[in-house]
Amino acid sequence: MNNYLLWYKRLPQREQYMLIGMSIIITITLFYLLLWEPVFKGIDEQMVKHQSQKKILLWMSNAEKEIMTLRSSGNTLSSQAYSQPISTLVERSATSTGIRSSIFKMKSDKKQNLIVQFKSVNFDRLTQWFGKLQKDYGITPKRVSITQTDAAGFVSCRVTLSKKS
Repeated sequence: MNNYLLWYKRLPQREQYMLIGMSIIITITLFYLLLWEPVFKGIDEQMVKHQSQKKILLWMSNAEKEIMTLRSSGNTLSSQAYSQPISTLVERSATSTGIRSSIFKMKSDKKQNLIVQFKSVNFDRLTQWFGKLQKDYGITPKRVSITQTDAAGFVSCRVTLSKKS
């Protein structure tokens, strides 16, 4: 350390001032680059994360309210619907919708699906039946093939149905 002090004392007055000035500038720059900027950059990042988390929380709260509203409105499937075979539920709903007589063929496949074929079924009643299956029993169509028949408003249909687990 003494060597540096001797070296500094030997410099002309003007160079000593320049050295002190540069030392101050370097110290301030290092302070800014190593401490000040990273701290405030981290704070800004945390603020952005916090705002994002608040938005997610708000969305989840709204979704929870919507779920509770739907649950309380009675749109839940009965446990009886879960325990009955899909073919029984399909026949029951087709009878209540008035399209049971149009069912040509029903068969189960290996993946717990039911394939139903209709010959000349009223299109409006068919769409009502799809809605009833979904709402009352949780049965959804996976594949649907509809062909128009000669009679107005009537179609032939082949549908693969699947029940929610």
